[in-house]
Amino acid sequence: MEELDSYAKLFEPAFGRREQWQWSRLYLKGLLGPTQRKTVERMALELGQNVRDMQHFVGQSPWRKEAAVLIHQGLVAQTLGEVDGVMLIDESGVVKQGQDSVGVAAQYCGSVGKVANSQVGVHLGYVSRQGYTLVDSQLFLPAEWFDEAHKERRQACGVPEDLTYQTKPEIGLELLQAAVKRNEQLEEPLPFEWVAADALYGDSPAFRDGIAALGKWYFTEIKSTSQVWLHRPEVYVPAWKGRGRRPTRLRLCQPTDKAVTVQSLVAQIPAPAWTRATIKEGSKGPLVCDFAFLRVVESRAGLPGPELWLVIRRNVDNPAELKFYFSNASAEVPLTHLIRLSGMRWPVEIIFEEGKGEIGFDHYETRSWLGWQHHLLLVALAHHFLVRLRVKFKDKAPALTIYQVRLLLTSVLPKPVFDAA
Repeated sequence: MEELDSYAKLFEPAFGRREQWQWSRLYLKGLLGPTQRKTVERMALELGQNVRDMQHFVGQSPWRKEAAVLIHQGLVAQTLGEVDGVMLIDESGVVKQGQDSVGVAAQYCGSVGKVANSQVGVHLGYVSRQGYTLVDSQLFLPAEWFDEAHKERRQACGVPEDLTYQTKPEIGLELLQAAVKRNEQLEEPLPFEWVAADALYGDSPAFRDGIAALGKWYFTEIKSTSQVWLHRPEVYVPAWKGRGRRPTRLRLCQPTDKAVTVQSLVAQIPAPAWTRATIKEGSKGPLVCDFAFLRVVESRAGLPGPELWLVIRRNVDNPAELKFYFSNASAEVPLTHLIRLSGMRWPVEIIFEEGKGEIGFDHYETRSWLGWQHHLLLVALAHHFLVRLRVKFKDKAPALTIYQVRLLLTSVLPKPVFDAA
């Protein structure tokens, strides 16, 4: 298909050798092709290519993904970019057999909703009114992977020697920082005003502070036990008594002025203060919720932190279903923006569903660090290609889905010819 070849051609400058670029083009065709199980072996056979050569390309060939991600981010800006775009941070797990795959461990895996032998990746997505897609990904390595007992496995999987343990929020922030740096290199940067994430990330003050330091607004889910004040309490530094170290730690002027949990505030909000709105979230369609918006002071280690928006979302059909969010948006931000942001879990879940259902997001069998990086990058490129086609045809077919786009694509991709001899 000419359109796919032209798209793949855009990434040729990212590869050191033409042969590597040609393999990337074939890999994209495999991911987008009719093969249901997108393993290297099945894709290579479907395309009439040497299996070991394709395995070497994705798992061992030393091409660096960063140059391709830079081009990809610029193309996403052309397809989906809007000034108030949203970057999405979320994780996705893949259940694995055995202990030889990089990063595999008994850890919580969201795809099965429990602890399982799995790999977990942290992913950066982008969403605007035009659509949504993946931008970048990084594999999470559990702390145990950095102990001496895992040294041989790290070496066998090609884990960089200088890599150190990072939490998922630290990885998420690093992905965002890298995207901001790439924007500085692009003629057409990928615009975004917001960052959205679930409570795993929202419960990390360092993650949220890092977003604020980038000059962006965050909208992150938090636990119901998070503590706040409705008014900033007064603090002081105790006077030095002439002996020992001079006090430096702040204390509350009124020790009884304790912060309260966000959950406890729900009962205090009068009925007229709730705003009803419909948001689009998930495959079940529109969701009607009541929203409350409060300006609060976050409690950090028992002391007042930044002033934030606390957004409380209550499901009308199930009032016991409550969600809580922090946002550092300005006090003057239109509340409709905050309502919109509360539905941002939907696009990132759909990205994962489409990736796993259509283009082999979780079908890889490579065990190496490099292989994981390469496969997830090529999955992002394949997904964005489908998104580009959907955007291209949206006026003629506004209800076109990614699944339908791929079906149309497979009908025009050349079919392999197998030699019976």
